[in-house]
Amino acid sequence: MKTLTHYTHETDEQVLHKKRIVEINIWISHLNYIINECDWLAKIASNKIQDKDLRDSLLEKSENNSSLLNEFYSYRSTLNSFYECNDLDCDLYYIDLHSTYCKKYLKHLENYRAVKDQVFLKILL
Repeated sequence: MKTLTHYTHETDEQVLHKKRIVEINIWISHLNYIINECDWLAKIASNKIQDKDLRDSLLEKSENNSSLLNEFYSYRSTLNSFYECNDLDCDLYYIDLHSTYCKKYLKHLENYRAVKDQVFLKILL
């Protein structure tokens, strides 16, 4: 992963903006991987474990993941609007928005991992 370089001439806002871009790109990368992983786990649930409910749950998570991924792509395209901010309210809006997306991402991972754990537990039994 590329390290984030900060320069002394950059403002705090520029540093935060760079950090946001790095974070959203990492989240998008993870969500893209989850699409493939969900597909593999759904096939395992269906073909090896033969648990259709678990497969359906994984397919539902995959759909949720794709929806969230589209939201994140849209959000990433709005990040450059941050530079148009002229006041604190605007800055706070983008900070809060990023925090909201972070919470969505973490909640999604938590829910996905719970279903993924079910697959692994059924494999082990």
